[in-house]
Amino acid sequence: MRERHPRSAWHFLMVPLCVVGIAGAWIGIVLALLKLRGFLCPPDAFLFSGTRVGNIFMHVAPGFPSLPIGLIVGNFLFWCIPAARAASELELPGRADKVYRASQVGLAKFGAVLAGIALPVSLLGASNLFALTADRMYYRPMFSVTTRSYDWASVRRIETGCFRGKSTSYNFVVTLADGRRIDLMEESPQEFWEAYPQVQAALRGRSYEFSSAGLVGSCVASAPRRWLQILANRPTE
Repeated sequence: MRERHPRSAWHFLMVPLCVVGIAGAWIGIVLALLKLRGFLCPPDAFLFSGTRVGNIFMHVAPGFPSLPIGLIVGNFLFWCIPAARAASELELPGRADKVYRASQVGLAKFGAVLAGIALPVSLLGASNLFALTADRMYYRPMFSVTTRSYDWASVRRIETGCFRGKSTSYNFVVTLADGRRIDLMEESPQEFWEAYPQVQAALRGRSYEFSSAGLVGSCVASAPRRWLQILANRPTE
């Protein structure tokens, strides 16, 4: 019967190492997806963003493969510390290295399965976007390999509004000639506000309907004045 050694305090170090590994993998994957999204947009776009669903897929799905990746990284960093490795060998005489390798292989297999499911979902989310240039609007549906292009004359209606939940959301929804609806403000209100003068310039001389009927409720009273100036007035007035 093998002698049981008390758990070494070195194992407490495993927790922060794994947390750092998980966070690093998660952030790294999301940054790569954001880079891909930027590559899919026209180089002269003055505003681009993902949709609400697309952003959820792009930011949340990478967390699943990041878990085993982070554990692999944490195990590896722990194993690289001589004192921590010696403590493990003391607890598992003659078996520490074998247990370490088996756990890494098991995590790698588990990670491959999760990555095979989560990364395609993340890519779908990253590719679901819109982009605005001075001459055209672009929209890429989630399940499409091509980006649709619209002239600004395709804008038929603009609807603005706000909604107050845990936080206040603002909407600037553009309806295009084919019925496509794109909310330019839902995911990136600050970026939209900075790009708004260029949106106004692109819409100047265009014929479209405008409605601010969505500006109702408590969100109006709490909205910053700059948002109300945008949402309550026709862009080309």
